[in-house]
Amino acid sequence: MRVPLSLGIGERALDLLGEATGSVIENPFDKVLYWLIALGSAAAWDMSRLPSIEVWGATAYIEVPPACRTTGPGVHWRVPLGYGRWLTEPTALLSALKIATSAALGPREEASR
Repeated sequence: MRVPLSLGIGERALDLLGEATGSVIENPFDKVLYWLIALGSAAAWDMSRLPSIEVWGATAYIEVPPACRTTGPGVHWRVPLGYGRWLTEPTALLSALKIATSAALGPREEASR
């Protein structure tokens, strides 16, 4: 998941997830956070409610820093890798992203089907 820092969505989602977050990569040049989730776990998400967030798949390129790089400058682990802290649980992340997006951009309406 590619989540912008510029709108406050990334920071708010981190706060909401707290200890439930998995590892997170920060790219300060692009001003984004990357949450790692199981491949395909966001395939059914309604992204119209999360307009500034992107789901990237297996063919996406993400710069992954060495495990020891936990501060900038440059791309680093905002939430370091650790036992049991590889991936974020998708349902928890989706909930945090909806709340953070609503706080940053206002309430989002359900897409009509």
